[in-house]
Amino acid sequence: MAESDMGVTSCRAMELSFEEYCEADLSLIRDYYETTFSHYVPDLAERIFVVRDAHWLVGAVRLRDEQDYYHLCGFRLLPHYQSLGLGSRLLQRACNDLLDKPVVCHALPFEKPFYLKAGFAHLSLHELDGPLYTLYHQQREQGYQIELLVRQATSTIYN
Repeated sequence: MAESDMGVTSCRAMELSFEEYCEADLSLIRDYYETTFSHYVPDLAERIFVVRDAHWLVGAVRLRDEQDYYHLCGFRLLPHYQSLGLGSRLLQRACNDLLDKPVVCHALPFEKPFYLKAGFAHLSLHELDGPLYTLYHQQREQGYQIELLVRQATSTIYN
């Protein structure tokens, strides 16, 4: 943003693009996660969807392909791009490209309304198994107040 002579702040128009990140070199994703103060271990088994403003990576959602579902294992959007609907659009893009299986996520209490609005619903623990079941229990033991949510493969995503 630039400040004019009158003290009014102006901003440039955003040049947004939403796409699946298909490069084998995940260093860009790793660097982005480190920028947002998150740990990331590159994993070629994940499907990664990104939003860019011009050529700058401003958001990413990561989904791990498990046997019966996709696990939404990472979702980051730079702070000054939040509350603009970009996260909803990015999640919609990812879910629309993954129609063959449901998407499951662990949601913190403040995240839950966002996911419910995006077409996710409550998932009971007895419907879950495998690595995500173990991860859920580990996070609960560490004190995280998380809830399991699922977006069925046939659900409509709302903006």
